[in-house]
Amino acid sequence: MFTTKSLALLLAAAASTAAAAVALPNNITTVIQADYWAQFCDDTDCSQGCGESVQVSNPGCLGETGRRSILFHGGAGGDYALVVSPSGNCPCQSTCASVPTGVQCWDISQYQSAQSFRFIGGSCGADNC
Repeated sequence: MFTTKSLALLLAAAASTAAAAVALPNNITTVIQADYWAQFCDDTDCSQGCGESVQVSNPGCLGETGRRSILFHGGAGGDYALVVSPSGNCPCQSTCASVPTGVQCWDISQYQSAQSFRFIGGSCGADNC
């Protein structure tokens, strides 16, 4: 039997990880919305060699050389863009593309020669490489 404190801890833990359906006592189910996540994959169909999930809201540099698609899960909750760099460590932007809304698998094979990527909130700025 869940106590109020146990239930609060369960909900807080679930909310801090990913969007998930949580089963509560008496078969009550609630959906907890969290962040938007992405996995870079080796093929254009998001089915082979998909890496670790990263938060799209995290603007950190991702060294995903040779990747050909991105598998999204969770809720976007805003507009995002993918910044593409021709060399490692995201030193500049050679191109930038808005992350398509409502798409679970995004074919990025046109950026296969890129050495690093990063997500940004909002729209793209000018290329600077």
